[in-house]
Amino acid sequence: MPVVEARYAEALITAVPSAVAADEAGAALSELSRLLKVDADLNFFMQNPVVPDAVKKETASKVFPDAAKPDRLFFNFINLLIDKKRLALLPDIDKEYAKIKNKMRNGIDVTVVSARPLDAGQLETIREKYRVRYGAAYANATNVTEPGLIGGVRVKIGDAFVDDTLSGHLKKLQTYFDD
Repeated sequence: MPVVEARYAEALITAVPSAVAADEAGAALSELSRLLKVDADLNFFMQNPVVPDAVKKETASKVFPDAAKPDRLFFNFINLLIDKKRLALLPDIDKEYAKIKNKMRNGIDVTVVSARPLDAGQLETIREKYRVRYGAAYANATNVTEPGLIGGVRVKIGDAFVDDTLSGHLKKLQTYFDD
């Protein structure tokens, strides 16, 4: 777990006044993180040490006007990241925030790696299987394709991995017979 990112994420989630505000802050964090990933010019501008912090804050308020809501909590958080020169950590802070929020609500994130995209029913079956196995109140499932994968799926839940692929089973068999 990245320590600095986790501290910023924890600070934000403890500052929000309600579960609804936690969801709004998480959505805003994810959106700003996504914007910085997809817009190279914006990312360069916001990371550039030559650009004064006041200009970066002004830009953030224009690019992301919802952050300047009456409570200004999220806007103040972004300003803090700008002041501390930590805006580059935003994608990792976003990930840590989601982990903390899931843990607080007894939820899990399930990433399913498959050779081809799974249909909604297949993904739902896997999501539900791991939700029950981990005793979670809810599970978010994401499908990632890896064309080189041979038979089956690999599943990641937090720090745990389940390799249910043909190649994974063959590796286990080989290890068994090598001993």
